Amino acid sequence: MNEMNENLQHQIGVAAYYLSQKNYTYDTLCWMLAERQLVAQRDPRYAHRDRIREKAAEIYFYSTPYDILVWLIAELDIKLNIQKSRKPRDRII
Repeated sequence: MNEMNENLQHQIGVAAYYLSQKNYTYDTLCWMLAERQLVAQRDPRYAHRDRIREKAAEIYFYSTPYDILVWLIAELDIKLNIQKSRKPRDRII
């Protein structure tokens, strides 16, 4: 289990590095994190711009450091991709 956690941490670190290289603005990162958090929480309103804007504003005013935003986005991307890959596929009979 520990090796799996280390692998996951490594994947998140790599994803965070590549995300940081894109030099997104702080506002954009807040928006990206808001979208991912709403998807991860399975909020049925995650696709509504107003809800994303509210969540992004909460993140913005919390003043999370840039590098932490990048890490959190990368972490959610990895976790959402893992969840997506574990869903059972529709079978054609």
